[in-house]
Amino acid sequence: MSEPRFLTGPDGLRVEAVTLDDADLIYAQARHSDARAGQSWFLITRYGRLVAYCRDIEEVAEHVDLAALQGPGDASQDAG
Repeated sequence: MSEPRFLTGPDGLRVEAVTLDDADLIYAQARHSDARAGQSWFLITRYGRLVAYCRDIEEVAEHVDLAALQGPGDASQDAG
């Protein structure tokens, strides 16, 4: 089984690495006309709703406090 490819943050935030397929491509091209199928991008959602598609971590940082992100299993480690 592969490792999860996402990070979580406060208030339902999720940042996931995705490979653009046809469905993702439509949304990514809405902001970045040069997006192409097969490229790796970051998908940002909040409570399952689209926030943004970002091509690099610097662009993710425009939407999210990177220091607030954690891996899917990190919450239990912070409690100890």
